[in-house]
Amino acid sequence: MRGIQSWGSIHQKGHVLSKRENEASKLRPSDRPLNEYEQEQKALRKNLERLKAERLAREVAKSKDG
Repeated sequence: MRGIQSWGSIHQKGHVLSKRENEASKLRPSDRPLNEYEQEQKALRKNLERLKAERLAREVAKSKDG
């Protein structure tokens, strides 16, 4: 139960969870390997984050040029 210690540390009185912390607290413990669907979802999220970062970088570069 590796995830429980870190889960408890972010759930302190008065602590407001960020969106990322809230999502992380819903994740299952990582004591079993990912199935095929979970691997595909993880790859998709990673790709979407990469594309978003690239888009934001292009927008910043465009705003500096204009």
